[in-house]
Amino acid sequence: MALSEKKNRGEWSELYVLVNLLATGQLQYSHGESQTDVFPVVSISRNLAGIEHKFFIAEGFVEIENPSKKHSIDRISQHDLLIHSKELFAQIKSGSGRSFTVPCAVEVMTDLGIDKASGIKSKDDLQITIYDPRTKKQNSQGFSIKSFIGSNPSILNASDVTNLEFKIDRELSHREISNYNSLGPIELVSALLSAECQLTLSRIDERFADNLKMIDSEMVELVGQMIIASYSGQGRTMADILTLLATKNPLNYSIRNAEYRYKHKMKDFLETVALGMRPSEPWLGQTEAAGGTLIVTSHGKILCHHALEKDSLRDYLFDNTYFDTPSRRRWNFGIINEGKINLNFQIRVRN
Repeated sequence: MALSEKKNRGEWSELYVLVNLLATGQLQYSHGESQTDVFPVVSISRNLAGIEHKFFIAEGFVEIENPSKKHSIDRISQHDLLIHSKELFAQIKSGSGRSFTVPCAVEVMTDLGIDKASGIKSKDDLQITIYDPRTKKQNSQGFSIKSFIGSNPSILNASDVTNLEFKIDRELSHREISNYNSLGPIELVSALLSAECQLTLSRIDERFADNLKMIDSEMVELVGQMIIASYSGQGRTMADILTLLATKNPLNYSIRNAEYRYKHKMKDFLETVALGMRPSEPWLGQTEAAGGTLIVTSHGKILCHHALEKDSLRDYLFDNTYFDTPSRRRWNFGIINEGKINLNFQIRVRN
């Protein structure tokens, strides 16, 4: 089994969440304002390389199902898993570099009968079955994982698809272009806007555009305006972006409710990205992580923002996400060329 491969903190965090939830047997649901409910975990399933691994909690032990024979093949005490969980967290937190090995992962992965730390390419990282004492029923749902053990995680990654092209509304001299191109992306856009240049969205990848239109007919234009605002040098949080949009009102909403409409649509976008939509893949409106999002704090605590608590999840995303600038060299953006400029972006969650 390929147990010693290097992974980044986010990928190792998927293993940590699995081990921690199995060890504690509890899932904490956050309702905002530091209010949480605790539900017993009945079982967890994990898709690794197309193979479904299932783990059942019973009387202080975790029973491991054989993926091929569909019966329990082994079990490990929750106490032992709790020790593994603490070791995992410490080694993930102290790991250095973009990717690294976690020595203690070998033993726990062997005990759990798995040979990979992270699963398939899906927002649905874990399927968790909990018992809800309010309804006296079990329910199973998928959850995505966002980890703060290392750097702030992203809900939307930069790629060639998130490279959007904007047309500059007036002709610039060669000297002006040279001066602008010597600046960093944020300084460049800020300088253009200060010079009263207008930036108009002129190209967006068709795949990304189609997905955005599934959310809202105005979402392509709104995302373009959000990107311009994030590069204006006046702040990069969603609250900062909202202030700029509500003030300039680029979509010409009624002044009576412009701020509420922009905020609502921004939340629509964030919720869709967090729970299923990827810019480069056809999206038909499905929610992959129907349960919601599991947040791993910098101290190793795991909190669930459940999708059923729609307002709580949307508020959390709006209050805790921000635009970040990806690698300019890698994605080739932030340079004026033939009267146009490409701008790229990613969206991260802050701790």
